[in-house]
Parts: sequence; structure tokens; C-alpha cells
Amino acid sequence: MKSNMSHYEILGVAVDCEFKELKKAYFKRAKECHPDRFSNSKEKENEFKQLVHSFDILSDPRKRSEYDYSIGKDVENYRYVDAGYSIMDTPADDTLEEIIVGNSIPETATMNTLFLDLKKTELFIIFREGKNCYYKRNLGRAMGLFREAVDSTPHNILYRFFLARTCVAAGRYREALKHYKTAIQIGKTRIPAQRLERLHAELAAVRKKKSPWWYGITAIFAKEQPRNLFAETEAGMIEEANRAIARMFRDQKKKKKKLL
Repeated sequence: MKSNMSHYEILGVAVDCEFKELKKAYFKRAKECHPDRFSNSKEKENEFKQLVHSFDILSDPRKRSEYDYSIGKDVENYRYVDAGYSIMDTPADDTLEEIIVGNSIPETATMNTLFLDLKKTELFIIFREGKNCYYKRNLGRAMGLFREAVDSTPHNILYRFFLARTCVAAGRYREALKHYKTAIQIGKTRIPAQRLERLHAELAAVRKKKSPWWYGITAIFAKEQPRNLFAETEAGMIEEANRAIARMFRDQKKKKKKLL
């Protein structure tokens, strides 16, 4: 696999492809280069990691928008209100919540091994499809996918956040308030506790109901200065996430000892 290939070329898809095409191409390519089929070949492992990385970028609407911008692609259809901001307290928290909470992972897991097994994480795929539907304004489909994710893993903050947002966009304010409040309560139980400032702000905006959803939400962050996500190194993000994973397992072991 050439190092200068674009993420679209690595997956073998068109630059304007939809999520279903991405998912289909990913599973096809994964079968062709998964290291388990090649006696754990180091070359195939690196190829597979690159494949997973490309899918991770292109299957997430915000990451894809930023990537398209970086390669000079027209991004008229990818203007998102939350571009440049984390939903939880840090970008690493977002990553861990999406990949770990609700998925069964071994104690020896690192970010690299998690992404190596990404094709087995069904909830990850469901959530990513829901996000794509949400940003394409296919609210009915998005709501169904997010509800499926929440029903499967009620304690995942990101699942509830996006279900709440979809409910707001669909005018289901009462249901949205319930999911915002529940997500905030879940955040308080985390160690350390999550501040979830964005969720608090959006909860307040929904309560006011003074303006249409799109303008009401964007007004909340009008004075915020977006971070330059391209300045955040991937190595630093992975290192931070690995520390968080290790801390999570230490906390779990402590809780088990207390119960004995």
C-alpha cells in the first residue's frame, strides 16, 4: 500500500461515496488484508491498521469534513455546528467513549489493538451510521440507530447525546431533555467526573426554546474560539487514550477487590 494514497484510495471508494459504500468497502478490504489470515504478518498488520484508520476518518462526518478540507475537496455539504469541539471534556474522552463503552475489550487493549479489532465492534458501526444519517438530516433513520445504540448500552454518553440532538431536530423536546439529563448524570459517576459543559449548554438552550434548533445551538458557541485540530498530533492522542484505558482497568480491579 503506497504511503501517499488518500483515504479514499485506500478504501477504494469515490470521494462522494455514502456511508453504506464505505462500510461495504471496509469489510471487503478487511478480509483481504487482515493479519490473522497471513500468519500475523507485520506487513499485513500495518496495512490493516492503515485501512482501519482510513475508515475511522471517512466514516465520521466531522473527521471526514476536516480531511476533505485538508486535501482541497469542496466541503459545502460538511458544515457542522460542532466542528472543532469535543463533546465530552476532551477529544480523547470522545474517542474512548465511542470505542470502549458498550464494546467488550480485553485488559491488554491499547488504541492500536482496539482499532485492529474494529470490524468486530457492531455498536461502533451502528453509531457511525447514525451520525452520518443525522448530519444528512435523515432524522428518522438516525433516531432509530441511536435508540438501538442507547438500548444496547444505556451508560454511553455519546449515544445519548446524539439521540438527544436528533430528538431536538425532530421537535421531540421532552425526550431530548430526558436524554441530556441522563447523560449528564452518567458523567457525574465517572472517575474523574465529566463536566460535560457542551451538554449543559445545549440542555439550557432546549429548555428556552426561543429559536429554531440550528440557530439556537450555534448561538451557544458563537464566542468560542475553535481549536486547530490539525495541530493535535495523533501520537499524543493515542498516548493519552492509552493512559486512560489503563486507568479504567485499574479502577475496575479496585472495585472488584472492594466487593470481595
